[in-house]
Amino acid sequence: MRFYLLLSLTLVASLLSSCGEPAASPSLQKARAIHAQLNELSVTLHDGMQESLAVVETQIEASLQAGDSALAIQLARLESQLGELDVRFHDWNATVVGIPGDACDHDHGDHGDHEGHDHGDHDHAHGNELSLEGMTDAQILEIQEALLAELGALQALFDSIGSAVPEAVNE
Repeated sequence: MRFYLLLSLTLVASLLSSCGEPAASPSLQKARAIHAQLNELSVTLHDGMQESLAVVETQIEASLQAGDSALAIQLARLESQLGELDVRFHDWNATVVGIPGDACDHDHGDHGDHEGHDHGDHDHAHGNELSLEGMTDAQILEIQEALLAELGALQALFDSIGSAVPEAVNE
C-alpha cells in the first residue's frame, strides 16, 4: 500500500513539474544575460556620446569667440567623428533583437531628442522586423555575443575619440 502511495505522489509531482514553460537552456540563459547587458551598455554609451557632443559644441563656440580658429577646426573634426559614431551606434541599435518569448520591457533606441543632431537617413523608430524565432538557443547566443562584440568596438572607438577632446583643448 505504501508503495502505491509513494508511486502516486511521484507521478503527481512529475506531472505538476512538467506543466508550464520548460526550463531555459544554459545557452538561452546566457543570451538573456548578454541581452540585458546590451541594453545597459548601449544607454550608457549613447548618453556619453551625446554629452561629449554637447561639450565639444560648447568648446567650438568658445574657441571661435576667443578667435582660435585652429582649435575650432580640431574640435569640429572631433564633433564630426562623434557624429559619425552616433550614426554607427544607431545602425547597430537597429540590429538588436530580443530573445524569443521574452517580453520587451526596454527602450529600443529613443535615446531622447538630439537637437541639432543629424540623423541622415535613419530614424528613431526601431521597431525592427528582425526575429530570432526558429533559431536554436546556441544561434541566439551567438547573435547576442556578436552584438555585444560590436557594441564593445563602438565603445572603444568612443573612448579613443573622447580621449582626444582634452588634447585638442590643451594644445
